[in-house]
Amino acid sequence: MRVIGGTAGSLQLQCPKGLRIRPTADTIRETLFNSLGPEVDAAVFCDLYAGCGGVGIEAASRGASSVVFIERTRLGVETIEANAAHCGLSDVCTVVRGDVLGRYADVAERFGPFEIVFADPPYGAEELAEIACRLLSGEGLAEFATVVLQYPGRQELPGVREPDRIKQFGESVLAFFFVEAAWA
Repeated sequence: MRVIGGTAGSLQLQCPKGLRIRPTADTIRETLFNSLGPEVDAAVFCDLYAGCGGVGIEAASRGASSVVFIERTRLGVETIEANAAHCGLSDVCTVVRGDVLGRYADVAERFGPFEIVFADPPYGAEELAEIACRLLSGEGLAEFATVVLQYPGRQELPGVREPDRIKQFGESVLAFFFVEAAWA
């Protein structure tokens, strides 16, 4: 896996096999960031279920002013920190260890409001609908924010409104939601 664009473009990222994750493929990350375009520059970005940090590091490389990662595993946290250092992006990256559902509100209060949030939990995770509903209600978000979910297209998300835009990649979906109201 590599960084696709920005200041760290073409640098390789580590993703240890012991992490047992599914890193977001280069083609999906490229489409994600092409779709977000200049919105990433100077944005406050949050990468939920960060794994080895590929999406958030890509955001930092493309000019995000700060990137906050939430990852539950110690190995994942160490890998993200090492990848950020390797890319010279440690100064804009903050890694928080913990469960997304349990830590998001605190992280949003400390580091938000976020202008872009990316969530890619383990495929089939039932908690995706819960965190999506929280995000789409505006929790921890700036006034005009973008929430992007990556999940298998066959997965149902009860209570989650239709996305504003969808990009399909085989079984994977990138669903873009535009949220206009700030969290009060």
